[in-house]
Amino acid sequence: MQTEELLWFIPSIFIFCNSLLIGLLFLTIKSKNKKGNIYLGLFLFGISINLFNDFINEFEISRFIFEPFLFILPLLFFYLLVTTNKKVREWHYLLFLPGVIHNLLLHFPNVFTENTITIYETTIYLLEIILTVYAFKILQNHYKILSNYYSDFEYKTLNWLKSIFVLNVLINFLNISSFIVDISSFRIIELTIDTIALVLFMFMIYWIAYNGFSQPEIFKKRLFLENDNSNSEELKKSTSETDIQQFKEIKEQIQKRELFINPKLNLTSLSRELNIKERELSRLINEYGKVNFYQFVNEYRIEKFKQLVQSSKFHQFTLLGLANEAGFSSKSTFYAAFNKFEGMSPKQYVTSIKES
Repeated sequence: MQTEELLWFIPSIFIFCNSLLIGLLFLTIKSKNKKGNIYLGLFLFGISINLFNDFINEFEISRFIFEPFLFILPLLFFYLLVTTNKKVREWHYLLFLPGVIHNLLLHFPNVFTENTITIYETTIYLLEIILTVYAFKILQNHYKILSNYYSDFEYKTLNWLKSIFVLNVLINFLNISSFIVDISSFRIIELTIDTIALVLFMFMIYWIAYNGFSQPEIFKKRLFLENDNSNSEELKKSTSETDIQQFKEIKEQIQKRELFINPKLNLTSLSRELNIKERELSRLINEYGKVNFYQFVNEYRIEKFKQLVQSSKFHQFTLLGLANEAGFSSKSTFYAAFNKFEGMSPKQYVTSIKES
């Protein structure tokens, strides 16, 4: 085996084994997102089979039976749909059609002319680009909804998904560039592109494995936001006295225990402190507070800052020091929040206090 082939073979074996094992893990893991994990497992299996085909093709062992390349992105897209609680529609299954046609062409190469195959391949790459853009649109819309429902779990999941789609975009870009420009006669360029693609695949597998072990919760349940309509309906459901009383008690607990002075406070940690589910806490803040989580917490911090300005600590700390005491973690966040709620800068507020 030549050095060049060995350098390609070793990382390929690493990717093949790891994607196979991690894929098997997702197929067998017990979770509330079982259906989504099946798609993710099949996505990883697709990468493994794709590499296996490269092995047997490179070493001319035998002819491969199934080529999963065009199934990989649709499987990841289905994982996105299920995880974000989007409805899988009938037309979505048509995304697997190019993969089926591609495999038929491999086994019956004489059915279509060379020009027809070129048009077909161009169309396929175009469709993959459109699918990727559509996936990013779904992610972006979910981010917008989350402005009112901040949750570490939600953001971790969405950031993970976004990074995987970015890696797929880069890998597809390499495939498209090598398809558009014939580089078979430029061995160094071809080897460079193959190496970059392998590195990206290695990082993707590493990233999935890393998140799977360090943040397993993002694979074990779906995102609790379903869609704009369902959320709107959910926000209108409960106007009972029980909810109003519960929200009042939440505010009293936050004020009494000064939970807001923790600069790392988020919806997850606050829900634990108050012994209430994230989803329920988020709904109450949005419906009865009429603000998102951070705006809700920052109101308490600003009031605390205003109290500190009129206390003995005013002569012991700078304005930023007082802001830190109130729970703000950065100067920019503090100034932006203060301007929003008070309509003036902290310095202007201090001046107005002195004048009065």
